[in-house]
Amino acid sequence: MGKLRPLLIAVLFWGLLWPVFPVWAGGRLTATPDQLRALYVQRLVKYVAWPDGTGPAPGQPFIVAATDPARLRPYFPAPGPGKESDFRLVRWPARCDLLVLAGASRREVAAILKRVADKPVLTITQDPEGPALGAVVNFYMQGGRLKIEVGLGAARRARLSISSRLLQLVRIHEGPDRE
Repeated sequence: MGKLRPLLIAVLFWGLLWPVFPVWAGGRLTATPDQLRALYVQRLVKYVAWPDGTGPAPGQPFIVAATDPARLRPYFPAPGPGKESDFRLVRWPARCDLLVLAGASRREVAAILKRVADKPVLTITQDPEGPALGAVVNFYMQGGRLKIEVGLGAARRARLSISSRLLQLVRIHEGPDRE
């Protein structure tokens, strides 16, 4: 047993470290832009307050409409038997709490944003012109990282309150929106 003990300890030690070894070896965790977008969308709702009488009722899921829901569907799991989901992904146009404008032309994005401008909908784009077009949230790439920009004017028009904690972490668009 004396000779087996160091071997057993070494095997146990290796087994515990194996899952993190790729990180030590310089491996990087990667995610697709659609995965990150879906994750951010699911996290953003914690930092946004909808006006009374809007948004999901207690115990109900957030309705997320998307112009291209097929890109996001793998990252919004469907509820299983006896299991509720916090989000329900649907195709735009539909009544929704969040609207993800991905895969649409800039002209289409502008038309949709104009249509929902004064409705309590958290609009999300990934377009350099998104905030100027009236999106509440815009994703952009900087230094290989996905970052967030918040349009305060669009949030005010939608009557959405954005948490000060989130506003400390994002780039704020305060310029005029196109009407």
